[in-house]
Amino acid sequence: MAKTVHYVSLTILVLAWFANPSLSLEGNQLFNLILTLNNPVCPSIVVIFDQLSWDEELEDLSEELFQLSYSNPIILLSSNQSVLQECARSKSKWNLGAIACSNVAIFSRHPEELGRIHHQLTDCIYASQIFIVAKMAPNWADLWLKKMKSEIIVLILRERHKGLREIRHWMINNEINRVKLLRKSNVSRNELGFETKRNLMGRYLKVATLNFPPVVFISNQSIYGIEPSLMEVLASDLNFTFDYFPVSPNEMWGSVSGEGENLTATGLLGALMKKEADVALGNLYMDYTRLSIIGFSSYYKISEECFSVPATRPYPKWTALYYPFSNQVWIATILSIFFVILTLRLVAKWSIESSVVDAYYHDPVLCFLTVWGHLFGLQQAQEIRSMANRIFLVWWLFGALILSTGYRSGLISFMTFPFTPAPINTIEQLVASPIRKIIYDPLMKEILMKSDNALQRQLGGQVVTNDNLTYMFSLMDSGDWAVDANLDNLRYVVATQYPMTQAGPRVHLMSECVFSMRAALGLQKESPLKLYFDREIQRVIEAGLVEYHRSRFAKKAVTWNPTASKKKIVAFSLDSLQGAFYSFAIFVLLSTLAFVGEVIHALIKTRFLKK
Repeated sequence: MAKTVHYVSLTILVLAWFANPSLSLEGNQLFNLILTLNNPVCPSIVVIFDQLSWDEELEDLSEELFQLSYSNPIILLSSNQSVLQECARSKSKWNLGAIACSNVAIFSRHPEELGRIHHQLTDCIYASQIFIVAKMAPNWADLWLKKMKSEIIVLILRERHKGLREIRHWMINNEINRVKLLRKSNVSRNELGFETKRNLMGRYLKVATLNFPPVVFISNQSIYGIEPSLMEVLASDLNFTFDYFPVSPNEMWGSVSGEGENLTATGLLGALMKKEADVALGNLYMDYTRLSIIGFSSYYKISEECFSVPATRPYPKWTALYYPFSNQVWIATILSIFFVILTLRLVAKWSIESSVVDAYYHDPVLCFLTVWGHLFGLQQAQEIRSMANRIFLVWWLFGALILSTGYRSGLISFMTFPFTPAPINTIEQLVASPIRKIIYDPLMKEILMKSDNALQRQLGGQVVTNDNLTYMFSLMDSGDWAVDANLDNLRYVVATQYPMTQAGPRVHLMSECVFSMRAALGLQKESPLKLYFDREIQRVIEAGLVEYHRSRFAKKAVTWNPTASKKKIVAFSLDSLQGAFYSFAIFVLLSTLAFVGEVIHALIKTRFLKK
């Protein structure tokens, strides 16, 4: 384990390289330089050294380390020590107890090992500043710094027998800052830009994007939209320039395939993974499966995934004869009619047998027509003397009044106002619906299949995936498909491709969305831009600029109001009264058939009597 000079609860990892005995001559200057340039918020220090050179150099550095330990907690570790390697493999910063940030100084005999050590180091502790003391060729040092692209690395170059020579530091504008070191000179944090850097210093960025309205519009070589507007705000405040390059429309966000060294990606993901782009715009969702290949800025909005379903159509006007009552009311009404007819018929029969004059309802046909006449409110001549019959008929007429009044009111309502069944608005209704479901990204299907919600898992088993958004949106008006997409994008497509008609909406957006995701700007993995972008994105969110630009480009949902366009009273049309004419035609046909039947029956009867 580590040889500890002095322990304090906050620790720092320092990697030491002792090239030759002359280091003792520059020890004071080196440690004064580290103390001057380190982050004062993180006072602790951890030293990792080359195990082979430690014993012979310990005596030369022991005095400086001992004095430094009074003001800074220190931990010493070997670069090949198991605790560092195990920590890097598990990627757990708790293994070293590094619960706070640390400053790091690196001394190594082998510059080619610095990449591995840096990777292990950043996996093990929260490094605020990393100092590397090494002997390197200037060109090799610049290439290595540009490859690492880390502002927290300060490379201190030294020459054999000449001591410390120069400080080199990668800056966010992708340039190398160089500061010469004299034997008795010192360097401040301001000279390296640590205290003054607040922007990207005019850096040029390449931005990958795709056509995904209203987030990004690509039209006639012009790119605009919600995220391009945010990008312009960031460029103005952070002082950088950029150019767009669209990815292939066939790849869009892209997919990841392969494993290990054979890992490949396409679309926006591929542009970031291959470092072809510094930033990616296109409503990228923050998902843990993508964090292994790319990075993200802080999310700037919560994006919802919703389904567009076929809009329900108004029922034909002739159905107005049926829909004033529910199925249960119709059944109850028909049963009541038969009960009344049967009761009146039985009373009439009893009246005849008892020699009472009340025999009005003795004829079954007359009884049936009379009861239907009550429902239609027709006046009928009746002679009823039985008190039981009178009481029964009073209550039946009262019930018939209520039924006929309710039916007339509903009939007028349905003839004047289109009756449309309720659309699909919930996930439960969507799962129970026989319509087919389609979704773009296999990632979304995977999220549904792994959901804790049983309905979402069931929905995930029903959806099919397709990588062609244009084809998916063409299915929206077919009446057979439910199409999933980002809510803002769905609203834009509905408003532009399937606008509201006089007959009603062509598609319907469900009120209950499937799930929500955090949308952010895409960055390269471990990108140094993240710190700057995160700070500025938080500022524009607080200033309300995100919602402002969303309101500029996003389309709002339109609710259909069939009465909004009616500025005057309109008479009933033939379409509104089609139910009455259909009924009239049907009953005329039935009456004609009955009349023909009676004529035929009379002719047959006459001929039979003549014989």
